[in-house]
Amino acid sequence: MAGIHSMNLQTIDLNLLVVFEALMEERGVTRAAKRVGLSQPAMSNALARLRRTFDDPLFVRTTEGMSPTPAAQSLIGPVRSALAQLRDIFEDKLAFAPLASERLFHLLTNDYVELTLLPPLAKAIRDQASGVSLRVQRSPNVFEPPSANLLAESVDLAIGFFPDALTLDARIRSELLWEDKNVCIARDQHPKIRGRVSLRQYAEAEHVAVFYKKQGLGVIDTLLAQKGLSRRTAVVVPHFASVPFIVSATDFIATVPERLAQRFSKQLKLQSLRAPIEIPPLRLTLLWHERFHADPAHRWMREMITKAAGRIGGG
Repeated sequence: MAGIHSMNLQTIDLNLLVVFEALMEERGVTRAAKRVGLSQPAMSNALARLRRTFDDPLFVRTTEGMSPTPAAQSLIGPVRSALAQLRDIFEDKLAFAPLASERLFHLLTNDYVELTLLPPLAKAIRDQASGVSLRVQRSPNVFEPPSANLLAESVDLAIGFFPDALTLDARIRSELLWEDKNVCIARDQHPKIRGRVSLRQYAEAEHVAVFYKKQGLGVIDTLLAQKGLSRRTAVVVPHFASVPFIVSATDFIATVPERLAQRFSKQLKLQSLRAPIEIPPLRLTLLWHERFHADPAHRWMREMITKAAGRIGGG
């Protein structure tokens, strides 16, 4: 690695650093070439130049793709930092004009966000940018963050209950929008539950549950099991929106985020009650890929989302 220390900056093509970053993230010449807009032969040529520049193979072919060498691993931190600063310098100069923009933003989220955050967000966007539009895609699992590659290539932003924000891929940026506590809902005319729900009533009642796992216990079932209790689940649905409607038409109960209960309690004549077990709050988090962090349009959209969340964030 002696060559790295004696390197003359004037002899380095800075575009090679962009190529190096893409190879580190994609672990394949074809995918990296697509990302930076090069042909595959040009990408292979750039990799050869990188190897000569750093006097190291940098990537070794394995069955799982291109595996970085220790030298590549030690370089990626400083290279990412340098490129981020360069992007800030150049991309800040490209001011974003919301009124003139016709950008389409792809948002990956769940129906809870569609019911709570999307209405005020859509109004705020339209008030500032008549040509900007949103396309919402449904997240396959509201509790699992999307991959860094999905955020880099297909989706601008993701919003969901991602409990592991601290363990995310280093390329994914995150911001907490709000926390929502869980409450129990039952219809106003429920024959047994009036104004409060006891632990015994909670365990004995039939539940409507939002469930994403294919197997295993959910959080509530685990908490009940710790108290030697279990619940009967009458209906399991993969989304939030139908739960209040099912509860309003039956003697079932459900545990839902408080903002969802508030959204429907008056319209559907529901009681919103404190849950008789301590359930961790749901943390609504905004995610994006670091490659868009300095993009002025992307930054504007992130600000629109955080402002809309702040206006309804009291819970």
